[in-house]
Amino acid sequence: MTYSSDITQPYHICVIDIGSPKLGNLGWCLFDIKKNQELTGDNLDDLFPHLIEASKTSGIILGLEAPLFVPLRPDLMEATRARKGEGRRPWSAGAGAQVLTMNLPIMTYIFKHLYALKPEISYFLNEHGFSAQPGQVMIFEALVSGADKGASHINDAQIMVSSCLPFSQSKRLPQSILEEENQTEYLNLSAAALLRRGIWSDPTSLCLASPIYKPSNDPI
Repeated sequence: MTYSSDITQPYHICVIDIGSPKLGNLGWCLFDIKKNQELTGDNLDDLFPHLIEASKTSGIILGLEAPLFVPLRPDLMEATRARKGEGRRPWSAGAGAQVLTMNLPIMTYIFKHLYALKPEISYFLNEHGFSAQPGQVMIFEALVSGADKGASHINDAQIMVSSCLPFSQSKRLPQSILEEENQTEYLNLSAAALLRRGIWSDPTSLCLASPIYKPSNDPI
């Protein structure tokens, strides 16, 4: 299903392709829906002022290309199996597991600096309650893999942003590929980072799943 009933206006879209900053394996893209302007770069510190400025005029969906939550299943033999819906590139294998680890300090760094610049930002781990009002940031997991991938880390971020743009223009959210799974709980790593930085204080947020968007989502 597509979640969008609460969206009141088009929203900005920002995607960060997660990788090693030291090795130059990180890229970002921000589309300012009000200015109809795309900004890109490979230095996270350059992104923060643009994100803060954009947050003054509309909500933002912020995509991180890394697993943002892991499944918690009652059967230990199923502990590292792919989340239902994500296909043949599970969160726990190969590139997914590597970038999950890389993202933990990077994501915490992002929240720290955004909070320092604008502590009143309201964060959402999924679509519930997000209406795209100024000052709202909804976090999603960007899955750009296989045939969807571009020529660079910045290009990967651009591809995901371009896929989300029609949804923003029509005041909707993309469809998450995550499917419901019986007897499965979640540990949300974005919530852990927000709690660690003191931005949130409610530990129940650790149990939430975040939407997973792929560039192949059909806006129709």
